[in-house]
Amino acid sequence: MAFGKLEIKYPNGSTSVVELTKRQMVLGRASDADVPINDNQVSRRHALLLCSPEGVRLIDAGSANGTFLSGAKLPSQQPIPLPDGAQIRVGQTMIQFVAAKPDEVGNEVAKESTAVREAPSSPQIESEAPETPKPAAAEAIAAEPDETSARQRAPKFEPPPPEGPGGPVAEATPGPEPARLPGSLLGVPTDQSSYLRYLPAVFSANEFLGRFLLIFENVLTPIDHTIDNLHYYFDPRMTPPDFLPWLASWLGLVLDERWPEGQRRELIRSAGGLYEWRGTRRGLAEFVRLYTGHTPEIIEPGVGKKKVADGEAFRFVVRIKVPDPNQVDREMLQSIIDMEKPAHAGYTLEVSSET
Repeated sequence: MAFGKLEIKYPNGSTSVVELTKRQMVLGRASDADVPINDNQVSRRHALLLCSPEGVRLIDAGSANGTFLSGAKLPSQQPIPLPDGAQIRVGQTMIQFVAAKPDEVGNEVAKESTAVREAPSSPQIESEAPETPKPAAAEAIAAEPDETSARQRAPKFEPPPPEGPGGPVAEATPGPEPARLPGSLLGVPTDQSSYLRYLPAVFSANEFLGRFLLIFENVLTPIDHTIDNLHYYFDPRMTPPDFLPWLASWLGLVLDERWPEGQRRELIRSAGGLYEWRGTRRGLAEFVRLYTGHTPEIIEPGVGKKKVADGEAFRFVVRIKVPDPNQVDREMLQSIIDMEKPAHAGYTLEVSSET
């Protein structure tokens, strides 16, 4: 049963089409993903597709670079319904969703319902009647090779047909999706572990082993996600806040916790250029701009004069205009200037309003 298809256009210009044939499909860069995306900006388990006859929903599985639907970034861990023709972007890969036609989905559901309704009942213990031979059509279907080998998928267990007062119910309606267990991770199955696909096919028939491997899959999946996104820990714009002091120590910086988080990140990112211009007008102006968001005016009265007055020698003035001078921490500005100016030079700090 196909719930639709994805038309994928990769960054190198190649294209592919993936049919949505499972209730739950993983989209990502991992080799075992149901929808593999060969894109360095895509996480190993980037997103999840939940398919049902009512439609297809897309969930961003906490990816590093996000999942975009029609140009808007999706919230993490929230199912979003996909309309027919929806444009999805993951990394630099463009994906168009093509929904299945309602009549096709209805026919497939009707076939499944008919198969359940016509399933032979289990033989009675006291009956010694000979085994009923399979119909020729059923034998032909059983002889056809399945597109997905038993090694690649876990066995599918169908519940017995519901019984009513007069026998099996005439129409079997699809039930609601199973509720996710408390503490389970999005993208990790809840019935059988996906690790079964790495084992010989004979192990896929062991229901206990599928549930047992879920323990390890729930433990190792967060570690896999961390390893997949390890390079972002070294980017000051993306690293978690707790890692900022550690990343700054690589550059010989000691961060002042009074600085807002965004300015601390920008300081780490600009540290190389600040070291290169330390002790100069340009370096001091850039450091003050990082903290206040406003470029200061630095005046050196004695520069260019043949005769310099006593009060102008080795002195400069830092003037900065801000919307509200009362919101500026003068003590912090003075500590920045003391750290960046030449040791022998004095200065005067002037903070005024822009108006």
